[in-house]
Amino acid sequence: MSAPYNPAPGGHQSGDQPSWSGYPGSNYPQQNQPGYGGSEEYQQGGYGQGGYSQPGSNQYGGYQPSGYQQGGYQQPSYSQQQGGYGYGQGYGSYSQPRQTFGIVGLIVAVVGAAVLISGFFLSWYKVAGQEIKFSDIHKDLNAAGSVAPALPKAYFGWLAWVLLALVIITAVLANLPIGSSALIFRIVAPIVGLAGVLLTLLALNSYFDKAKDVGATDVGIFKHSAIGLYLTLAGFVIAGVAGVFGPRRA
Repeated sequence: MSAPYNPAPGGHQSGDQPSWSGYPGSNYPQQNQPGYGGSEEYQQGGYGQGGYSQPGSNQYGGYQPSGYQQGGYQQPSYSQQQGGYGYGQGYGSYSQPRQTFGIVGLIVAVVGAAVLISGFFLSWYKVAGQEIKFSDIHKDLNAAGSVAPALPKAYFGWLAWVLLALVIITAVLANLPIGSSALIFRIVAPIVGLAGVLLTLLALNSYFDKAKDVGATDVGIFKHSAIGLYLTLAGFVIAGVAGVFGPRRA
């Protein structure tokens, strides 16, 4: 019959937990005993709170990147900056020049409109002391009826007024801060102004050619011409040029 088990000093009885400190070859200290860092060692200098701790602050000499802070990994923040290249802003540093009213162009357009309108109401010709205005030519063409040339009848009937309105409106719009649309009117206004001059001369030429056919003599576009004709031609030119200025860049 074998002798009862008698553990050596430092051993343990049956049912007792073995002591880590007594385990041969073991370097693991027991909890709550000197030499065992426990959770404190893992939290303060290890992998507990801050992932990697700051350089020089943990006993392992580990390196903590700038992106790692207490509580785990923190995603880098992308700050939005006005006028720069902030995240989500796109190319914020570039902005189109702001448009303002083209003061010079608007003043020229008003002058052109005044000259043009006054020309329609002043004498175009003076023959033997008699003044012939725009309205007088209109009445003469209406009296001629169907034998009147088509272009002069249309011009002195409605076309001249349409051209007057178009050149003034487009010249004004060309000098307003309306974005890319202003560029279109800057092209249209001079074209309308030039068309007004050409159609005025063509209508008068056709009118006097018809007058010569019925026996009139000593007539022509610039024979016996008066201030009204020149103001009309100048008004179309001035109003058309007014559209070229366009809105100012602020």
